[in-house]
Order: sequence, then C-alpha cells, then structure tokens
Amino acid sequence: MSKIVLFTINARYTHPSMGLRCLRANMGALRRDTVIREFHLKQDTGEMADAVVAENPVLVGAGLYIWNVEKATEVLRRIRAIRPDAVIVAGGPEASHEYENTPWFELADYVVAGEGEPAFADLAGAILAGKRPARKVIVATAVPPESLALPYGEYSEQDCATRIIYVETSRGCPFRCAFCLSALEPRVREFPLDPIFDALSDLIARGARRFKFVDRTFNLRSERVHRMLDFLRPRIRDNMQVHFEIVPDRLDADFVTALADFPPGAIRLEAGIQSVNPETLAAIARPQDSGLALRNLRSLRDCTGAIIHADLVAGLPHETRETFASAFDRVLATRPHEIQVGILKRLRGAPINRLIEPCRLVFAEQPPYEILETHRLGRTEIERIKRFARYFEIYHNTGHFPRSLPLLWQTNASPFEAFMAFSDSLFQATGRTHAIPLAEQASRLLAYLGDKGISNARELVEADYYSVPGRREKLAPG
Repeated sequence: MSKIVLFTINARYTHPSMGLRCLRANMGALRRDTVIREFHLKQDTGEMADAVVAENPVLVGAGLYIWNVEKATEVLRRIRAIRPDAVIVAGGPEASHEYENTPWFELADYVVAGEGEPAFADLAGAILAGKRPARKVIVATAVPPESLALPYGEYSEQDCATRIIYVETSRGCPFRCAFCLSALEPRVREFPLDPIFDALSDLIARGARRFKFVDRTFNLRSERVHRMLDFLRPRIRDNMQVHFEIVPDRLDADFVTALADFPPGAIRLEAGIQSVNPETLAAIARPQDSGLALRNLRSLRDCTGAIIHADLVAGLPHETRETFASAFDRVLATRPHEIQVGILKRLRGAPINRLIEPCRLVFAEQPPYEILETHRLGRTEIERIKRFARYFEIYHNTGHFPRSLPLLWQTNASPFEAFMAFSDSLFQATGRTHAIPLAEQASRLLAYLGDKGISNARELVEADYYSVPGRREKLAPG
C-alpha cells in the first residue's frame, strides 16, 4: 500500500491534474511511495473517499480548486471519519489565500499555500519521519523552474490515448489583472525548452494527440514562440491539436505567417479580450490596445487555419450592458470560432477585492463565487447574461448552426441584442438552460426565426441540423 495519496477532483475526465503530477515528479525518494488518485465531478463522493482510503495512506494530499472545493471537502470529511489517523494536507488555489474559516480548513492538518513541489515534499518527509511541524500553514516560495523535475513522465498510456495533456513552459504573468490570481505571482519564469521538447517527443510517440499549454501568455517572447512552433510543425499528426493562450495585441506578422503553415484545426488559440471598455481596463489594471487586438484576431481568422476562441468577462467594474454589448459585437465581427462569455468570479486573494466597495460588487458566497450585481449591472441583467452565455455556447460555439444562426443578426442592428432577445424567448419557453436536445434547439430556432419573418429559415436550419452526424429525428414545424 502507498504511504502518500495525492487526490483531486477534475472538472471532466478528459482534464487530468497537472498539479498532482508536478507534485509526484518532485517527491524525490518518496516518489515510489506516492500515488495519484483522480476523480471527476460526476462521481460519487463516497466512492472517491473509499478509493483514497483503500490505499491505506499515512498522508493524504488534496488539490482544491474553485470547481471542486465543495465536493473535495465532503471527500475529506469522509476520509477523516474513516481514517482519523491519516494526515491531511490541502493545497491548490483554493488553499492558497483566505483559507481561514473555510469548511475544509478544520479538516486539514496542514496547508501548503503557493507553488507546492519542494514544500510538499519536505513536509511529507518530515511527517513520515515523525517530525511534524508545529505550524499548520506552510507558505511555499516560488522556485526557479529549472530546479524542478518535469511531470510529463507521470502521464500514463491511458492519459495519452484519451485525455488532454497539459504542458507548462513558463509560470507567472507579465500583467496584473485584478480578477486573476496570476497578479499575485512573481514575474514570468521560464522553463528551459530543450527538456520540454524531449518530453513532447516522447508523449507524441506514445500516442498523445491533444496538448494544452497552460502558460498565461504564450506569445510573450517571440524567440520562444517560434522555437516551439518550429518544433511542433514537423511533428503534427492526424487528429492532433495544440492549444495556446495568447495576448492578442502582442502578436506580430511573423506569428501569423508561422501559423499559416499548420494544417487547419491543428492549432487552437485562446485569446483573452475580456473587455474593450477603457474605463474597465484601467480599473482592473489590464493594459490593452483593443483595436489592435481585434484586428489581430481577424488576421488570424482570415490568414490561418487556427481555431480562434475569444474570451469576454461579464460583470467587470464599470461595464454596462451597453459597453458589454459593444464588446461582444466587435469580437463577433472578427468571426472567431468561439466566444466564451465568462461571468466574473472572485478568486480568493485576487486584487479584485480592492474594487468591491467602490464598485459595489456583490459576489456569491459559495463557489464559484460569481458576480451577482455591480454598480452598473443589476442582478436581473446579470442573470440574463448568464443565460445568454449558456445559450450562445450551445448554439454558436458547438458549431451546430453555422448557416442558420447568422439569420438572427438580421433581426437587430446589434448581434448581442439579437441573441439576447432570442435567449429571453428561449428561456421563457423552456425554463431551462441545460438538457435541451439538439432537435429541440433546432426547432426553437426555426420557430423564432419564422416569427421574425425570416423567409429561408427552414432551409438553413434543416441544413445545419441534418449535417450533424446521427441526426434522423424530424424537426417540428416552424
């Protein structure tokens, strides 16, 4: 049996925990005594606890995140009841700031706050040697990336075959956006690229086909960007996709030219626009040339085969319905494949706290701590935007309605207002934002467009619907 069990609850099965793999890779002599047990949100908490306890651990390390902290707390409660002698150590973003008075804090014997690789290994060694530290909270200091063992050998054959492989070439962020925990991290620290190239070559040879780089700003330094793209280009295989997060107003023409050499769909770019309102950007300390960012998105869309995913955040300070609608319309005009309308969240410790009082920000007390109202947006309006975000995900971002959805833009000069009206109608008719089958989605879009007098709606809605593999159910009249 293992002495140390590291566990976390991932959002989905396809999302493995890079954090746990980083910890295990850096356990030194204790690595062989350490196992990883991963779960996902749809699993039963009792089964999770039983799986951890079955390892008969001396020490349990739990990775706590905004999406799993409630379920993870229940798992820890069960582990504590079954194995009161096991030492529980909590870590992760939810355990790194404002941890006092949280339900899980009382269940934990120790907390490792911050980047935990060396700190957790040292703590585990002390505990197993019978030299338990007196202080409960260990604040870990950031270490040079080159001093860390890389985690890529911790990915299994099953991971390579069925899951996204997370890759990290740097830590930290050059920006200090108020809503992001990266604002609290030290300056950007880079891992040497050659060992990462060796690891990627091995993972590709083992069958890995989906990679997501977790660097906050992949395109920060042009020289490193082009070294990575030059490495990847000859190694791209069928059904392979590589995801990067970019700052869109920091792109250069050489980057666009380099991406044009990749097969369509091989590169996926997440572009954080967040807002284009100057007052908002100044308040959250986000320097951005919004005009240049949007022009660059359009250039990427027009000149490369990359999949473009753009992010906007609703509920930021000073953002009104009108300014958010304008941002959405301007982003949509660049024709990204996806627009994620995120709802502002209050991450524990993030600098957004300083804006709570002056901007009258009210956040939910339970995870994921979403914004409820601001000085410029009331609760009803934010709820409408939340529904808008969900419906836009299933109608636009899935790619199921490429011909017919643009018909909505004919119903209003503002695409945002056009889709908001459809969103309101859809919610009034269904009372739900989830569990809407594709046939019902298509039928309701068809009915709405018909009510608006769009003459060719049925032809295009049916063309979209029946182009989805496996669709045989007939649509309701519209």
